[in-house]
Amino acid sequence: MCGLLALLGHMWPVYLGFRGGKGVATVGGIVFALNWMAALIALGVWVLVFLPSRYVSLGSLVGALALPVAHHFTKQHFEPRVKGQWLVTVFLGLAAVLVIWRHKANLKRLLEGTEKKLGRKETAA
Repeated sequence: MCGLLALLGHMWPVYLGFRGGKGVATVGGIVFALNWMAALIALGVWVLVFLPSRYVSLGSLVGALALPVAHHFTKQHFEPRVKGQWLVTVFLGLAAVLVIWRHKANLKRLLEGTEKKLGRKETAA
């Protein structure tokens, strides 16, 4: 519950007129606290998508989608010690949906081919 509230507070902060970030770093911090193996897998997915494409947003979207899947396959490591790991999987699925929702404009630009690549200078039109 605390992780969800932190994520919502980052995405829609009251003191900034409900205009906040996209939640990727916040979800990353929450996941490292809940399941460091799933976090490392999602980070690896981000790197594998980002390096060839140079699109930070695409890496973030695919990494967010990888989180609940990675947790599902690594939760057995935690199961003997922590009950209710299915709640973490549900939370990570919800977090992935929220991250994707916040990236709507990036998705549109990716589909249109106008999304900026990291490390590339814009050419004058």
